[in-house]
Amino acid sequence: MKPTVQEKWRQGYAIGWDCIAYANGTVTVANTYRVKDPDTGEVIHYWFPLCDASLKGIIKYHDDIWTEIGIFGAFEYENQKFVFGDGAMGNEGYVTSTKLNGDLNWSVFFTFSNPIHKAEVIDKHLICYGDTGTIIDIDLANITQIQISHRED
Repeated sequence: MKPTVQEKWRQGYAIGWDCIAYANGTVTVANTYRVKDPDTGEVIHYWFPLCDASLKGIIKYHDDIWTEIGIFGAFEYENQKFVFGDGAMGNEGYVTSTKLNGDLNWSVFFTFSNPIHKAEVIDKHLICYGDTGTIIDIDLANITQIQISHRED
């Protein structure tokens, strides 16, 4: 019997790909890349949904998809809890929506963000801050709409 997304969440694991994993086993696989303008040096980071897949379909071909996650913080918002932190490699981050009892709603994993050390909701957008300046803006009305920016210190 293969584990479910919910079971792995309870064990402290997430799918270690750029994706959104839902409690029902649907996985929205994402593509992400950065483009640097050679004239201005401006870097634009893109993150967008590529396709939907099932956990069962993914595991059929590759079952080593899980990465251990660490929790850096959490807060409640509109009858759910947002939990955020890092992946096992250290250059990764995630944010998860759970029910107040801890059951998973969905989880977004980022391979590039470094640990998410802070998150807040501003105007129905979940804003997540990576510890190296990455800012991730998730539209809570449509969580596949994610914008990436970078804070320059």
